[in-house]
Amino acid sequence: MSGFEAWLATQGRWLPGDALRVVVALSVPLAGVVAGGPSAAAMLLTLGGAMALRFVGVGTLLDIGGQLVLLASAWFAVTGAYQSVTGLDVAAHLASGAVLALLVRRLLLRLDLLPSQGGRRAAVSRVLHTVNAVVLLGLLWELGEWAGNAWFSPEIGVGYEDTLVDLAADGLGALAAALLAERSSARDRLPAGSRSR
Repeated sequence: MSGFEAWLATQGRWLPGDALRVVVALSVPLAGVVAGGPSAAAMLLTLGGAMALRFVGVGTLLDIGGQLVLLASAWFAVTGAYQSVTGLDVAAHLASGAVLALLVRRLLLRLDLLPSQGGRRAAVSRVLHTVNAVVLLGLLWELGEWAGNAWFSPEIGVGYEDTLVDLAADGLGALAAALLAERSSARDRLPAGSRSR
């Protein structure tokens, strides 16, 4: 069975994280009822992230944990928690950046767009490409916030400092996750006897 056939077989069955994906899907119209169209659109992006975690096949713990981070981040926006809890926005961007880094890294490796083997240079390449991809996604998110503020609702918070802090948090979260993933994969490649040293 090829890698694609194995992946396709997993897509046709119920996974433990699918129950949470149903919650994310139901949150899309609920967010629209609670806070309007822009909130429903943000929740739809969250559903996209939840589905991407499934399609890429990240494993049960990352699947459920990643969905919880993305869902909580979206609901914080819907309920206005970012405006009332200091630092919550930065924490959400750090956590979301980490989740997206693990997702993007897995996707790029699966598509053979990153070197899966190699020494330090390959590891640096994987980290840099992963972080850059997450920062690009963060930039697109910030542009979406700006468009939402300009065209739909002035309640969507934007501003120079907010945008820069959010992008920095996305990048730092992505960097931490990418470095941890590299360390973990390097440890997994070690011979069994050398792991305990």
